[in-house]
Parts: sequence; structure tokens; C-alpha cells
Amino acid sequence: MNNNNSSKMYEDQEFDKKQGKTKRHHNRKSTLDFRKYTKQIWLAGLGAFSRAEDEGSKIFESLVKVGEELESKTVEFTDQTVSKVTEKTKESVIDTKDKVEKMLDHHVTTSLNKIGLVTAKDIQHLESLILDLHRKVDVLMEENKTLKAQLNKK
Repeated sequence: MNNNNSSKMYEDQEFDKKQGKTKRHHNRKSTLDFRKYTKQIWLAGLGAFSRAEDEGSKIFESLVKVGEELESKTVEFTDQTVSKVTEKTKESVIDTKDKVEKMLDHHVTTSLNKIGLVTAKDIQHLESLILDLHRKVDVLMEENKTLKAQLNKK
């Protein structure tokens, strides 16, 4: 174990003949590189934090704006869908109501006719016949007056 460490130590050291000293280039260089990279990483982290702090509010505001637009579109779409469903429901209810009224009217009319009672439709029909008859009688009376007037002149 000691031999490995000492051989490694010799790899990292270089003997300077002029000064009579052993140089430790490799160890010193790698320590300086490590410090340099560590400092760069630290500075990059500080820069990232600063940029995130500066741009974070811009990004947040941008996300809020996008969220508002999406909410607006969603509300608009929901309102349109609710309106369409409401309209279709109203149409369906009106159609069903009309069908039920016609069915009830038919059954009531049929039942009243079976027992011999007059319905409102029967009275309306009779009323229109009487009005037609009245108009025809009025026409005949005018024609009769005209004929009498012609006969009296002769």
C-alpha cells in the first residue's frame, strides 16, 4: 500500500534540477482546475437563480394570461353547449307537449262523441256553417230586392 502511494506521489511530482526541489505540477493544476470548475458551477447557479427570479414573474404573468384565455374559451364553449342543449330540450318538451295535447284532445273528443255530447270543435263547425248560411241568405235577399225592383219598373 505504501508503495502504491509513493509511486503515485512520484508521478505527481517532478524534480527541478536547477532549484533542487521537487515540483508538484499535476496536483497543483488539478486542485486549481477543481476550484475553477467549482467556482464556475457556483456562479452558473447564481446566474440561473437570478435569471429565474427576473424572468419568473414574466413567465408567471404569461401563464396567467394563457390561463385566462383558456378559461374564456372554455366558458364560451360551455355557454354555447348549454344553449344548444337548452334549445333542444325546449324543442323536445314542446313536441312532447303538443303530442300529449293532441292525444288527449282526440281521446276526449272520441269519448264525448260516444256518449253523445257536443264538443267545442263541433260548436265551432256549426258556427261556421251558420255564418256561411247567413251570408248566402243575405246574398239571396239582395237578389230578391233587385228582382222586385226590376218587376216594379215594368
